[in-house]
Amino acid sequence: MFAALVLLAIGWQVAAIQYGFIPRDFLANGWSDDPIRAWLSPIASVFIPRDLLSAVFDLVLLLITGRFVEKALGPVGLGVVALAGTYASAAGRLLLTPGSLVPGAGLDPIFFAMIGCYFMLYGLPRSLPIGVGQARPVRIAMLAGIWFGIQLVFSLVGQNFELSVSYVEPIFALIAGMALARPLLKWQYRRA
Repeated sequence: MFAALVLLAIGWQVAAIQYGFIPRDFLANGWSDDPIRAWLSPIASVFIPRDLLSAVFDLVLLLITGRFVEKALGPVGLGVVALAGTYASAAGRLLLTPGSLVPGAGLDPIFFAMIGCYFMLYGLPRSLPIGVGQARPVRIAMLAGIWFGIQLVFSLVGQNFELSVSYVEPIFALIAGMALARPLLKWQYRRA
């Protein structure tokens, strides 16, 4: 609630520029000049919506997938996946697009981490005949490729294309969610 009031008071774009994760700022001594702000900026970015439509869409999908991930991994596991997706997306942006001036905004990193974790835990729905007979990670990669194609069309039509935010953030978060699914499941049921 407090975050929503702050965003309404100062505006989403201003909040994203002031508090969101910007790779170029981080690498230009942001991590040493103001380390608390710099290291917490990936977390702040997920609380700043890109726009109202994407915020609603991401929130609904996050509620759907997060519910099942929490059921399997527990609340601590859910939090670990969310944090790992957030910081993996920031690390990916630093690695692949270090000069980007576009601030990260929106729940995409957490959502894609949950999707990766969900698909590794539960598999892809049978209604998606993508890569039938392939290993689960290959099927997830194929589904992500289709999503990225759709994302490219919307980005080009809307003239809102930014490689760092449109592709790098989601793919690194998806990989983080996939990588953590089984280890966290084993950790959750270590005493069983």
